[in-house]
Amino acid sequence: MKNYKLKIKSCFLMLFNYFRSCESTQVVLDLTSEIVKKKTVIFRFFFILHFTFYIFNCLYCADIFLQLKSGGRKTNIFIYPTDNSRHSADIQKIVSEDLVYSGIFNLISLPPDQLFAKKLDFNKTDRDIAVANGIDTIVKFEIKTSKNKIILSGYCWDVVSAKKIFDKDYKYADYETRKVAHNFSEDIIKSLTGQKISFSSKIAFSNTMSGSKEIWCVDYDGKNLTRITYNNSISVLPKFSSDGKYIYYTTYKEGNPDIFRYDFEKNRSVPFITFQGLNITGSASCDGKYFIATLSKDGDPELYLFTAEGKIIRRLTYSRGVDTAASFSPNSNEFVFVSDRGGNPQLYIMDIEGTNLRKITYSGYNDSPCWSPVGGAIAFTKRNGAIFDIYVMDVSTNKEYQLTKNSGSNENPAFSTDGRRIIFSSNRTGKYELFSMFADGSKQKPVGSIAKESTNPVWSQ
Repeated sequence: MKNYKLKIKSCFLMLFNYFRSCESTQVVLDLTSEIVKKKTVIFRFFFILHFTFYIFNCLYCADIFLQLKSGGRKTNIFIYPTDNSRHSADIQKIVSEDLVYSGIFNLISLPPDQLFAKKLDFNKTDRDIAVANGIDTIVKFEIKTSKNKIILSGYCWDVVSAKKIFDKDYKYADYETRKVAHNFSEDIIKSLTGQKISFSSKIAFSNTMSGSKEIWCVDYDGKNLTRITYNNSISVLPKFSSDGKYIYYTTYKEGNPDIFRYDFEKNRSVPFITFQGLNITGSASCDGKYFIATLSKDGDPELYLFTAEGKIIRRLTYSRGVDTAASFSPNSNEFVFVSDRGGNPQLYIMDIEGTNLRKITYSGYNDSPCWSPVGGAIAFTKRNGAIFDIYVMDVSTNKEYQLTKNSGSNENPAFSTDGRRIIFSSNRTGKYELFSMFADGSKQKPVGSIAKESTNPVWSQ
């Protein structure tokens, strides 16, 4: 599209997923309860209570700033199937929802007497109708089925120039309607803006609807709710691998807070980091080489760097108190984390060699850092009275921006792959539910309607 620019000034974070405020307390209380039941050493019982005190209030946040076109006007787009099949109706609905969700488009509807030709072309009559209704971009597609396959042929035109922007064929199994629709949406946006936005990514989170805290997954729009773990125990703090093939999470399945890894392909979980004491998920690096976790095996909870296979490379922190909630930078060479070494929890940055430590917050009770997947900003939570809100810091200036306010406690923020959206947990409705918003804090709304308490959300990469 002519005159179309999407400028992203990164300001957001990835997430800390560490025993979020209200939940963190309950998680550790649950852990200590299990410890007592199993008659574990009394020292360990008091140690975890001590640890709980420090990680009592944890949450997440994020931000990004967009500029859509000159003057900020969204693109008016019209989606038109040239056949009347059930698949086409479903795909039209999904693509329309995707494009509206992106925040870049206005979806235009036409009166019954002004319909385009049911052909995969863009003739003069089509153009006249489009101009008369203020449409900037036309998308047409048709569906054919063959041997349990869906074949989608999609075309996109710029109305002003009448030039075809792209055409592409998609072939999927007939049960993959949502997948083909999401990929079609992604290609439309990529061809018009140059931006890669994923609608196929998953959101993992912890939920209590089964009676225990288990890990679940859902699509960005609340569809395809899927239970991942069946541990009948405490399973929290999910984190995706950089390729989205695995989910790392902390569970008390074996009686000790261990880190397990769920494999989507094999549909099963296996132990990943299982030292005696606390093993708390931190972050997988963007390049897929490293994983950071908090361990208490040597005394205080400290940060350790692992290979992607779970082998210790080095201990990273050496301080009294708690060092936790590591979130990798996009270049995978440094990370942000939380430490209470100076009193109240503050944010620090360090490189993966364990050097070049610097403090980036100096006041208040700060927690849950998340490094923007496109760099430039760190999101975190700050306690305001008895509740938490989501903030973002510009790394170059250390300037903070508040994203949530006067809407309950807002926690566990995590960014979408492109950094334009944030998923988070909020109790503004009376229970903790998943919410999403643009990374500048706008358009905050619930993600579907999921029963019970949903916390610790994280977006796949």
